[in-house]
Amino acid sequence: MKNCTLDLLGIKDSHLEFDPKYKNKVIAAGFYQHKKVRKIHLRQSYPCACPVCGQKMRYNGFKTVEMLGLPSGGITNVFSIRKQKYLCPASAACPKTITKLAEIKDVKANDQISQAVKYQAISKLDQNISQKDIAADFGISGMTVMRFAQELSTYLRPNHHFLPQNIAFDDFKAGNFSSSGMSIIVMDIATRRTLDIVRSRHNTYLRSYFLQYDRQARWAVQTVTVDLYSPYRSLIHEIFPQALIIADRFHVVTQAYRALNLVRTQTMKQAGQGSHNARALKHYWKSLTKDSTKLDFKTYRKSRNFRNMQLCEQDIVERLLNMSSALRQAYVYYQTLLQAVHQRDPRLLESLTRSAAGMPEPIKKTNRTLRKHLQEIKNSFQTTFSNGPVEGTNNKIKAIKKTAYGFRNFENFRLRLLIELKNSYVSLNFHSHNRVGDSSHYRPPTPPYVRNRIRRFNNLSFCLNRLVQLDRFISPRCASLLLVMVINSVLLCALRQYPLRVLT
Repeated sequence: MKNCTLDLLGIKDSHLEFDPKYKNKVIAAGFYQHKKVRKIHLRQSYPCACPVCGQKMRYNGFKTVEMLGLPSGGITNVFSIRKQKYLCPASAACPKTITKLAEIKDVKANDQISQAVKYQAISKLDQNISQKDIAADFGISGMTVMRFAQELSTYLRPNHHFLPQNIAFDDFKAGNFSSSGMSIIVMDIATRRTLDIVRSRHNTYLRSYFLQYDRQARWAVQTVTVDLYSPYRSLIHEIFPQALIIADRFHVVTQAYRALNLVRTQTMKQAGQGSHNARALKHYWKSLTKDSTKLDFKTYRKSRNFRNMQLCEQDIVERLLNMSSALRQAYVYYQTLLQAVHQRDPRLLESLTRSAAGMPEPIKKTNRTLRKHLQEIKNSFQTTFSNGPVEGTNNKIKAIKKTAYGFRNFENFRLRLLIELKNSYVSLNFHSHNRVGDSSHYRPPTPPYVRNRIRRFNNLSFCLNRLVQLDRFISPRCASLLLVMVINSVLLCALRQYPLRVLT
């Protein structure tokens, strides 16, 4: 029965037993740090050998320590443990008196919190719960939970020897961690894993951050998906010279969407506040921004802004466009851009950017932006990558900040985000406690393009061995010439595929 009770309390040390000193009151109500708790009285005693002479040490009384355990039944459990003290007096074998205290399994010396509490608190850090709430569940302080989280920073260090082939990054409102108040999230866009959180979006800071990665890792990046923020372009060309810049299609459409809304509000102001046209443009603004192919032309309803006439959604849009020629031009531009993006038609996009003459000023401004990033938009038509996963992660970051009521320390902020978000450090950059601070035992993961080259080299070696065996059937001179031709063709193909990459 006692063993079952100890198992229920999560006690795994076989040397721990209920303290016979308390007899029938081994589990009783008590106080711990001015809080009402359940106290479990235990005793630990076992034969111990002297670490110097190896002889059996004498028993030298007990020392009572208290250790926080997991709560049960809504009440915090505190283990009051009487630990055996040991003594080995000075003798010929021991030059001086040796003292020792009994040790508990899986508990560090001078630690007043059990490992079970620590593990359970850490396991809740991946949920959107504040550290204060986690601390209240286990009867510890918020700073203690923070210290537990900081122990995980060992496993969340950036791996500067590897970068995925397809990455994406975007800025988000982080706080006063930088002068701009914006930080950067870097993501593997193919697997949708968060790689890191960078403190600032300034080019100087981003350059110093990405230059920490190996040259081979940076040159292995093939695509970088970003929004239309211009300062990123020069940085990407410098840091990732082999990468293709892909403009996010959502941000491309957003440019025309905002321009159309701006023209609509200008038309409302020209019509006058409270006029029929202004009220209609305000009431049916969603129909104007809707894809024209999705407008309802079958269902007719009463439209109060048009004298309760029976109109379908397509009729309403046509009546709105008749109110202003500028609004019609902006609407046609917006719908054409939507069509080009949905159909991934680069020719339609080019013709659209060349036909902005005589259009409203907001559309001209949008057109200049699209012409500036025309090639990047065309690149987006060739892939399925977008900043959608990054934007979704940004929304989750906002929820994490809201739950925590903000962060004052960037390292704690970054740590909590990488714990809650789906990240790649645990799988790609696992550092055991034995390797921390010792780089001699660390072997970085082999980048994918290096693994492919090793595989090709092994296949080439197999082919060469087969060619060498041809001397049984043809003359040695013919076999040598054939071998030289194969080697030259392989080298030429390799140089064409990797003209600038050099393995060191």
